[in-house]
Amino acid sequence: MPKVTDTITQPQPTDRRLECERALEEDFQVFTSLAEGAGWSWQEIALALMELTEDYVMAMRMSTKIAENASVPFPGNKTLH
Repeated sequence: MPKVTDTITQPQPTDRRLECERALEEDFQVFTSLAEGAGWSWQEIALALMELTEDYVMAMRMSTKIAENASVPFPGNKTLH
């Protein structure tokens, strides 16, 4: 399976979104070609990818919220015994 290329060697690329897109592009083409070869239409592939992208975004948002909440100290038990 092809590998996604690493980020560019510059510490702060001017546009990380474009760099990420370029890094994913070749593997994306391979991936969609495999799906087309399996008999899926481009419309079915596009809809499936949009759903998967939405699921990924929701999972990452949830993960970020959990991480943010974990960094807030929990008051704990205040009983005296």
